[in-house]
Amino acid sequence: MKENIKENVKENKKTNTKAQNDLSLLFKYRKFLMGFAALWILMTHEWQIVTNETSFFFVTENFIKRIGFCGVDIFLLLSGMGLYYSLEKNPVSRFYYNRLKRVIFPFIIMASIVSQIDHWTNEFYFNIITGISFYKTNIYLFLWFVPAVITLYLFTPVFYHFFKKAENKYLFFAGFIELWLLFSLMARNVMREDLYGFTNRIPIFVTGFLIGYLCKEKVIKITLRNWLFILLTFILGMYLAYQSNFKGLGLILPVSNCCIPNYLISISLPLLMAKVLDELHSIRGLAIIGKGLNKLIGFWGMMSLEFYCVQEWIATKILPDLLKGGDKLMANVKLLIIVSICGLALYLINKAIVWILDLVDRLISNIVKNKMIDN
Repeated sequence: MKENIKENVKENKKTNTKAQNDLSLLFKYRKFLMGFAALWILMTHEWQIVTNETSFFFVTENFIKRIGFCGVDIFLLLSGMGLYYSLEKNPVSRFYYNRLKRVIFPFIIMASIVSQIDHWTNEFYFNIITGISFYKTNIYLFLWFVPAVITLYLFTPVFYHFFKKAENKYLFFAGFIELWLLFSLMARNVMREDLYGFTNRIPIFVTGFLIGYLCKEKVIKITLRNWLFILLTFILGMYLAYQSNFKGLGLILPVSNCCIPNYLISISLPLLMAKVLDELHSIRGLAIIGKGLNKLIGFWGMMSLEFYCVQEWIATKILPDLLKGGDKLMANVKLLIIVSICGLALYLINKAIVWILDLVDRLISNIVKNKMIDN
């Protein structure tokens, strides 16, 4: 790895080296990448195959749809990156406030709506919104990503504490991955298999955290040879994804199709897409395409969580009617439009709630400061 990546080891404390750091492309095009991941997740959940089963395009379309849950891993990679910056700037209490306020309300709002329409019992509703069902019953009962990412948020400050103390960050990261693998192997006879759908994604999350550190503290220059290596990593990830999802290949752990293949895809594909987008921006005549793609896909990136929260339940309600006409492509387009509108509505509601919370937070902070000054 040291040979693959040229690294300037000087600390980036006084100067902003973000423009010089190739890894910062992931931050620069974060909304685009989040939007891509959100659309890919919708595809794996609800997309209706439109190509003929005998054609080559059917195999390709079916493969891309089948591995769309890799979008979750891209979410976690980007989230891990952001958490490092957040903990660098904020005390733990403020970190928790900033993180949790963004994910809790869309989850609770959707759970409340679904509970009324689908006639959940009070006990089931309580178990869902508290995460009890996630850990005691099955993670996939309702919007599993939210309790999963909240769990990661809760433990991230502990990881950050030891990460900052480690003299060799790379060795610490490698040691953590070894401990994760050891735990995963030892727990395979006692832990529910569905939980591996969550724990198998811990490595990509902490990799994002490490990348956040590298973006902030180091100057990383990715050479042409490095880009070729990243491309090969992506190809290997796609090959293993095909083998594990369609040929039954097992890779060390239960639910292995969302572990090693997804990891390889998620550490390579976002970088490759960000690089292509950046190159488009720099080429005269093609810059408008790059900017257009960035804004278009970034629309779904802006509301990626809310878009995720509404898509599956809404699809179960309206997709059968959309398919009655027999035109699957049109059904897909209509579903995308409807889910996007609902996701945007939930995003605006959540934004209003967060705005009110922040207003109250500022008022309380000002009152406390004034009292301290008076005393």
